[in-house]
Amino acid sequence: MSDLTKPIDISDVNQAYTKYKDALNSLDVLSAQDVLKFMSAELGVQNSVVLRTIEKGGISKKYDGTFTGDKKIGTMVERTLTVGTVVAEMADEPERYRKSWITDVAGNMWEKKHPFELWLLQYGINIASDELHDAIFMAKLQAGTGILDSFDGINEIIDADITATLISAAKENYYATGAMTAADCGDKLLAMWRSAPSTLRGKGANMIIGEDLGDMYDDWYKAEHDAPPKVETAGQLFLDNSNKKCRLIRTSAQPENSQRVIITSKKNLKFGVDKLTDMKAMKAFNSGNPYLFTATMKYVFGTQFESIHKSRFIVNDQPATPVA
Repeated sequence: MSDLTKPIDISDVNQAYTKYKDALNSLDVLSAQDVLKFMSAELGVQNSVVLRTIEKGGISKKYDGTFTGDKKIGTMVERTLTVGTVVAEMADEPERYRKSWITDVAGNMWEKKHPFELWLLQYGINIASDELHDAIFMAKLQAGTGILDSFDGINEIIDADITATLISAAKENYYATGAMTAADCGDKLLAMWRSAPSTLRGKGANMIIGEDLGDMYDDWYKAEHDAPPKVETAGQLFLDNSNKKCRLIRTSAQPENSQRVIITSKKNLKFGVDKLTDMKAMKAFNSGNPYLFTATMKYVFGTQFESIHKSRFIVNDQPATPVA
């Protein structure tokens, strides 16, 4: 396809994909990695999978000479991770992207010289990864045609569990921070962290926050520590006074100005797919127009918490999307 004045040979495109597919980056290692690297993959999910965990019980008591048989080692809790089907479609005129191709390849996009058609496939995958990144928190399975309508994202799952009172102050997995400012957010986040059971704090966990709340925290940190001039204090990796047990995870996938805070571990926060290879399998097909490049990719995706027990999960009382 280097001579873009000639008709597109789809067989050449797919042969290039087969030959160089190992050089392609998949959705989960591009923009979406901003979130997915703090989640655990559940593979082989085609429709749904039941995640089972045991919440520890209690079996010890004072001996009184009788066996009552009323103690259990734990309670089996099941949560369902459901995936939805996502399709990425592209149809465009390759000539429009010739300059970008020359620039990227000349700029050492890959170690070896690859054909233009592979560049187009990768560019499509890059866009699809950007879109997945924006949907991981905010998607809601509903009638519609966009990726945001394809599966239940993290915030939708949390909101549904709050409505069902599975997440509540009584269950101690719901913490009232109230609205936060640069003057108090560090103190409120630390109080939320210290409200967690010692079993969670002892193992360490991630505190997932939006970029704007992260900036607010950095302003609080700078004021709190009276940093000298020209000393960079932004981008703190750990919550102050958590003994580096609470890692601050900042993500732009949360809505602008969101003050929702989630404390959990990588193991507990799941994303489900069938095969990771599906997430870069962009294949070209013949559209009937010899000068139009058409390609598509289909994969399944979903999110879920393995457990929302207080020992593994806490969320604060702020909505994911701020109320004006």
